[in-house]
Amino acid sequence: MVAALVAMMVLFFHAARMALVVFDPYMASRPLAEALLQSPPGELIVDDQYYTFSSVFFYTNRRAYLLNGRVNNLDYGSYAPNAPLGVFISDDDFRRFWSGPERYYLVVERPKAERLKRLAGADLFHVAKYSGGKYLFTNH
Repeated sequence: MVAALVAMMVLFFHAARMALVVFDPYMASRPLAEALLQSPPGELIVDDQYYTFSSVFFYTNRRAYLLNGRVNNLDYGSYAPNAPLGVFISDDDFRRFWSGPERYYLVVERPKAERLKRLAGADLFHVAKYSGGKYLFTNH
């Protein structure tokens, strides 16, 4: 009886580990962060919510612009008197940054990428890395 329980636990933990390996790119953004660290210098833009790509901030230890990122609890804090200025950008800001001469990187989920390509021009979107349904694009 005990041997059967131990065997079942070993099989369960092995299956759980295999599932984590398979789903890791969908649950984390570490591959995007590693690609960003190995890329030429440039400013980072994160599409939508901070939380979707919080691991990119963690692994790269850098700041970013949040494109339409005033959602959930960041909405309240973004209007505080001591909140950092210029962090939250609009579609117009994004279009201006992305078409400019400086290098920018964008992390975005696949379903939202098409809207941004239509907004700023698909010819300016170059894939630096794709992992788990998420892109790291650069404009140069």
